[in-house]
Amino acid sequence: MISASKPVPQNRVLPGPVLPGSVFLGFVPLKLFLWVIIIAYIVVGTPLFAHDDDGKVRDRQKPYRGPGWREVDGKPIEGSVAGTFDSNGVTLRSWLPLAQLSAPSTSANSCWGYISPAGREYAIIGLSDGTAFVDITNPGAAVVKAHIPGPTSLWRDVRVYRNFCYAGSEGGSGVQVIDMSQLDALGTVTLVNSVTAPATTTAATHTLALDEVSGFLYRAGGGANGLRIYDLNANPAAPAYVNTWTPIYVHEMMIKTFTSGPYANRQIAFCCGGANNGNANTGLYIVDVTDKANPVQLSYTTYPNARYCHQGWLDAEGKYFYIDDELDEGATVSVTTTIVVDVSNLNAPTLTGTFTNGNTAIGHNLFVNGTKLYEANYRSGMRVFDLAVSRTNPPEVAFFDTYPGSDSAQFNGLWNLWPFFPSGTVIGSDIERGLFVWKIAPPLATYVVAAPPASINPQGGTTIDVVIAPTAGQTLNPATAKMTTTWGTTGTATSAMTLLSGNAYRASFPAVACLLTATYKFEIANTAGELSIDTATRTVLSAVGQSVIVSSEFEVADGWVGGVVGDTAVSGIWVRADPAGTIAQPENDHSAVGTVCWVTGNGVVGGADGAVDVDGGTTTLLSPVINLAGLDEPTIEYWYWYSNNLGGAPNTDSMPIELS
Repeated sequence: MISASKPVPQNRVLPGPVLPGSVFLGFVPLKLFLWVIIIAYIVVGTPLFAHDDDGKVRDRQKPYRGPGWREVDGKPIEGSVAGTFDSNGVTLRSWLPLAQLSAPSTSANSCWGYISPAGREYAIIGLSDGTAFVDITNPGAAVVKAHIPGPTSLWRDVRVYRNFCYAGSEGGSGVQVIDMSQLDALGTVTLVNSVTAPATTTAATHTLALDEVSGFLYRAGGGANGLRIYDLNANPAAPAYVNTWTPIYVHEMMIKTFTSGPYANRQIAFCCGGANNGNANTGLYIVDVTDKANPVQLSYTTYPNARYCHQGWLDAEGKYFYIDDELDEGATVSVTTTIVVDVSNLNAPTLTGTFTNGNTAIGHNLFVNGTKLYEANYRSGMRVFDLAVSRTNPPEVAFFDTYPGSDSAQFNGLWNLWPFFPSGTVIGSDIERGLFVWKIAPPLATYVVAAPPASINPQGGTTIDVVIAPTAGQTLNPATAKMTTTWGTTGTATSAMTLLSGNAYRASFPAVACLLTATYKFEIANTAGELSIDTATRTVLSAVGQSVIVSSEFEVADGWVGGVVGDTAVSGIWVRADPAGTIAQPENDHSAVGTVCWVTGNGVVGGADGAVDVDGGTTTLLSPVINLAGLDEPTIEYWYWYSNNLGGAPNTDSMPIELS
């Protein structure tokens, strides 16, 4: 029996008797969708259960306090703390933890780059207590040069125009203007201004954008709608406020001055945001900001499973805009998802599709440089995709995971990166671990599994064959080929692979407890000792076999009953319907085929969070009787959307699940 209810002062009234072999669902959360499938696993074991992410507050962690690593110091990376980071096609050159950037800082946030007139390269990284400037001209010998204190804040964003850095934060104080003209000669920077104009706006800033061609700075967020626009041309040290465009809340924006084509000489803002702080009508808003006194919205584009259109970047041609939605992973999608929009017609963009690397982490910030797309994906770190292969479904070709041990959909790890240094150096800012400086190298090998097993024997011994082929110019060392298998919270095993012939290898799986899902990866080194790790996410179930007994997508009435005798709810009663998307529930059901699911009340698209939520007591969803006779270890699986964090009394509902 599965149920949920509003808290009652005295005894909670439960529904009437439950039929033997039935599943009872009595939900009173704000919103919940349900799809169900019952599977009998012919195994012995305990099923796994997932639980929802609790948000950014829950995910805050103490900063890493320990040594960093630099090539110049001569210590081998293997065996050091820097050797704990998984990577492929990426070489770590320097890693400076928070304490080296600024001793009092407790977190890092965004980062950007600066190339001085002399060609020296600097990383600029936002911290909880200000902004740090790091010389990375020799990327293997990164050196902190300066730090400018700023308001204490988890959020800080930085941008560069000529020899000035602009830093804004949710902590207020407007936009700090920092002169970097003496970085080369003296290793110093100077705070020369703090811009708070106009007086009617908030002093807080969530994000910044800067169009170096036109010389205009844009502020967004900080509790204020729209774009606040500043002219830097006359005096970059004293940005002149021009105007504010306010129809929507803008979370992030990219500004581009088109120099050719149908939009030549027009300045276009690609804005990620929406209504209600970006949570409603979320998507891509394209705004013509050529006339600063009269910005014009050209179009609005959303996409399936949209939760919070967070940030995006345009490709080199100006045809495709790539979007990270910060709240879809772990909610409306199960894997890291990048949205692709064709913006060749700014007045009528079209959704091209999505792509994924199969990882489960949250996609946060991304940038395009040439034919490579770089993503900062929180707990899975930096991910690099090759647009030369496909601009709409690019393969992942390199990665560096700054958060060892977990790729779950939570808000830790890599916040931002910057891949535009002329030298090819890439930097990244990690919330808990500080500044990373990398070199991107092509992959050493490719991995192809022609026939992955559907399941593995819990006793071990199941074999798998894989073709590991060297890329151009590489020679692999067969003796270094390994497969690493992980399962549960602590299970891990690494075994050597056997070379069969040519590039064909074979590995054997270890013993894995019944019903656990194992993740496995391959690795191999070249003859120079450089390591390649398979970037694909590969999983397999430990089970002898399985068969589906009952499966329901709820497209037809199949015996489930919404609302039973004894229910007390006055609204939000269970109904089988095509869900209407609101701030509290998605627009689409989970099933690949069909549109219908069970939902607690179904209002209108875009309705308020409390319009049809469950009020006044308990509502019940009851399954038909399911015959489980003769089944060994029957297991129930279902997909649901459960929102309990909105309204006047968030996190006070309950959702008991009962079987009989």
